[in-house]
Amino acid sequence: MVGDIVDRDVNRLAEVLKGSFESLDAVGYALAKYRQIDLSESLVERILLRFRHDWISAFGFFKWAIDQTSYLHTENCYNLMVDILGMSKKFELMWELVEYMHNMGGLVSIVTMTKVVRRLSRVGKYDDAVEAFQKFAHLGLTKDTTGMNILMDSLVKGNNVERAQDVCVQLKSEIAPDSHTFNILIHGWCKVRKYSEARKVMEEMEKHGCRPDVVSYTSFIEYYCREKNFRKVDGIMNEMELKGCPPNVVTYTIVSHALGKAKELNELLEMYRKMKQNGCVPDASFYNSMIFVLSKSGRFKDACDLFKDMSNQKVAPSVSTYNTMISSACAHSKEEYALELLKEMEEKSYRPNLLTYTPLLKMCCAKKRMKVLKYLLHDMFLKNVSVDLSVYCLLVNGLCKNGKLEHACSFFELMLLKGMVPSDNTYQLLMEKLEQKGMRKAKQLIEDRMSKAKVSPMS
Repeated sequence: MVGDIVDRDVNRLAEVLKGSFESLDAVGYALAKYRQIDLSESLVERILLRFRHDWISAFGFFKWAIDQTSYLHTENCYNLMVDILGMSKKFELMWELVEYMHNMGGLVSIVTMTKVVRRLSRVGKYDDAVEAFQKFAHLGLTKDTTGMNILMDSLVKGNNVERAQDVCVQLKSEIAPDSHTFNILIHGWCKVRKYSEARKVMEEMEKHGCRPDVVSYTSFIEYYCREKNFRKVDGIMNEMELKGCPPNVVTYTIVSHALGKAKELNELLEMYRKMKQNGCVPDASFYNSMIFVLSKSGRFKDACDLFKDMSNQKVAPSVSTYNTMISSACAHSKEEYALELLKEMEEKSYRPNLLTYTPLLKMCCAKKRMKVLKYLLHDMFLKNVSVDLSVYCLLVNGLCKNGKLEHACSFFELMLLKGMVPSDNTYQLLMEKLEQKGMRKAKQLIEDRMSKAKVSPMS
């Protein structure tokens, strides 16, 4: 009941905020009649997230909410608004809000300033990002290693590893770097393909007493994967073993993706064997990546073997895993296996989605399996999986190409009844096929339905 009331209030407020406002005050005036709404953290968050790309509506609502006597913004809502203003490049207003939070009694946290620093760095305001870190003490925060690492990581993600390096050098006399500090720089230099600079940082890391770890080495592996230098990748992985920090599942996933992209499929399977041999248990993400690559490359049997091995490794497949397997089975004309996989999803309480059904529907059209197609569409209805415009066009196109024109007409008419606009290609294909088969009555009926529905074909 409470949830229904919140949903209703969110929709009422959202309807008002959809308007085009020229000022924050205009938003406040538009919301004036809704003072009776019971504001809560959940409601405010939902409104802010819905209008995060419309800063005037979001901030106008936020300021209006501050004036409501029965409600106080939570720290999380303040931080969300700071992030929205930063994302919208309204940095002056962002800083005003941060100062307001500080004056309200120490609402500024490391979370707040992380959002500030990241938004500034993302648009190239590197000096301002550094200055934001310098304001930590003023805002009641400690300038420590954690804060410095946030700044450096933001600069690296903002494509300025050079500035991140400068920050580390300038601050190391007052703030001690840790392993994460050095790993940020190693990753940054590898990202811009400056291997020698990354190696210098690793040497400095060891001099400082921080032992390079799996994160450090994985950055180098990622560098060589981008270069498609798999001999060097093997070398780094051997070095990791010798240094006592063997590759983890993240390392192997990066390498598997690179090998798959380079079509080095035998090497990919060999790496998988070594991975298990070394006691590194793959996770669902790793399996999804490998199964997808093998399936796309026509190695359906290998993909099936991996899928079966998931249960041996006690790794539960995800909906994405099943979708990839079903799509691959359909592409290889394994109709029965594809349907078995769908049934298995249901037995294991996985919720199929549109991506699950689409390849099955396409296969049914190609193989003229009308009974199976009817079953799948009914199953989608029972599971509340909506059939969208793309699926209707897929059905009409597939049925047209395979001679099932009566069924194609039925789906085309249903598309019109649901107010969907068919693509120009779909409409023209149906008209051409009906003309070729001499089905002039059916063609005229479709044209009449189009006219009555007042729908114009669109590309």
